Amino acid sequence: MSNKGFLILIALVVAGFVSFAIFGGKKTPKVPQLGVSHPNQGGTHIQEGAKHPAYNSDPPSSGWHYNDASAPTEWGVYTQELAPEVYLHNEEHGGIVVTYNPKLLPADQLKKLQALFVPPYSDKNFTPSKAIVMPRAEDKHMIELAAWTVTYNMDSYNQQKLEDFYLEHVSHSPEPTGGPTNTPINEAAQ
Repeated sequence: MSNKGFLILIALVVAGFVSFAIFGGKKTPKVPQLGVSHPNQGGTHIQEGAKHPAYNSDPPSSGWHYNDASAPTEWGVYTQELAPEVYLHNEEHGGIVVTYNPKLLPADQLKKLQALFVPPYSDKNFTPSKAIVMPRAEDKHMIELAAWTVTYNMDSYNQQKLEDFYLEHVSHSPEPTGGPTNTPINEAAQ
């Protein structure tokens, strides 16, 4: 090997070490997942009205649910509350449930929330197809979200966080495909 070749080899080795020190040693920090994870309580199908153990999250994010004409229900915005045994079947199919406390969420923010999740969507770059939005009187926070084994609470309307939670968790479930289609606002619970 000539001196020129040896110097080129040394330069390449040094450049490699410098590159590793600058770029390889630093790992991009992982963005924390939105929400709190809960142990999976399974997806046992039960008959309407059947007794079952308590859910381990609020709102429920896994566990006992109906498998009949009422569940899974249609995706969309509801003006009345659905039973957990109904919407949990939608979560099992990879859907996101967005609940709000009607006493805590101001009317203008409720309109924004509904418009975000029902066609025509308020954000042209965000077109959720597997979401249920509904009031839930027992919510302790203004807005509460649930996906299979994950919940997230919000004390104010934040469109970016709503979209992020949806995109992080949609279809992350035991049966991520299937389920009804998205529909406009439903006036009554199924």
